[in-house]
Amino acid sequence: MKKQYLLIILFLCFSKNYGQEPIQEAYVSKTYVNVDDEWSEVNFSSMVNIASNRKGQLKITNAEFLRDLSDGKANMVEKSAYDSAEFTSQTLIKEKTEKNGLLNITFEGNLVFKTFDKAYTAASRIIFIVNQADIVGLKIFNKENRKEYALDLTIKD
Repeated sequence: MKKQYLLIILFLCFSKNYGQEPIQEAYVSKTYVNVDDEWSEVNFSSMVNIASNRKGQLKITNAEFLRDLSDGKANMVEKSAYDSAEFTSQTLIKEKTEKNGLLNITFEGNLVFKTFDKAYTAASRIIFIVNQADIVGLKIFNKENRKEYALDLTIKD
């Protein structure tokens, strides 16, 4: 009987954990938009909140930012149930480690905007910029309207 328990304990110790990676909550400290191959800083009236992980899960909450990202196609309402977008159907495209140690993880998928009249979906490419275990930045490219954003993230405590 003791051998069976020992085998179960050994199996649990050596088995790979297939659980979900925890979600990191952050807010955007700086936002840059690419217009005509020139980056410029953009400010929004309220904080852009980000919930994400290294597996490509992403939720963005801020109606003003999302309206801008969708070029006004997503009817968002600030401080309501209709002020967020989620990244779905994500596929890992590539991982690249930069010389400074940052890891760039590129996913392609759909950014689904939850609106009060209908859902708006945009094909998107998102690059997660990871420093050690923390996501410190995002690059979002909306393929529908060719808008590109770079976001510097500050992790919430």
